[in-house]
Amino acid sequence: MKIETIKKNAQLTPYFSTIRGVVELFYPFVEGAVHDLKSGQIVALFNNFSKRSVGDKSPLHELKVRVDQFPDVFQPYYKINWDGKKLKCTSITIRDSKNIPIGLICFNFDVSAFGEMSHVLQNFLSVGMKSSNPVDLYSDNWEEKTRTFIKHYLYEKGLILSKLSSQNKKDLVQCLYVKGYMNYKYAARYIARYLNVSRATIYNYLK
Repeated sequence: MKIETIKKNAQLTPYFSTIRGVVELFYPFVEGAVHDLKSGQIVALFNNFSKRSVGDKSPLHELKVRVDQFPDVFQPYYKINWDGKKLKCTSITIRDSKNIPIGLICFNFDVSAFGEMSHVLQNFLSVGMKSSNPVDLYSDNWEEKTRTFIKHYLYEKGLILSKLSSQNKKDLVQCLYVKGYMNYKYAARYIARYLNVSRATIYNYLK
């Protein structure tokens, strides 16, 4: 897990190990950030998936609360990451010995993957396909059957669609070929769109 920090702050650094522990526990779904309220900058990032950098200006305006009125813990809120994924976030205020806010710990939780997991669980709890024989697959609902097979495949492999590597996608496409799902007229186009790759990539996977 990547950790990015700038010069150490004696008042904020002691919190870094706790933040790292939380982020590692929920890796890769959680990002941790530490803001120095005095400088107005991000001073540490843990599992940075928001594409920010340490030293960037802290976007405190998102909280819509004056610094001197920061609560100890902000109610969870949602925001959209740069890649369109939905994040569930919370912020925790760090105070000095005089109870003055000096820092802010922010946790950003990528909940988009759990939307995909819910579909996997629904399919897991429902009655699965009785057969993957190519002869049985030629029907009007071939797209649905292909989609269901992919979801079962990902569940069995412990994979998440949005997190698939190129090798993961190649293995999946080759499995679809073996099971006969590539026999459909528009299968390559449909699977390419589902996996967010080009049709040329699908054909390269099959070479």
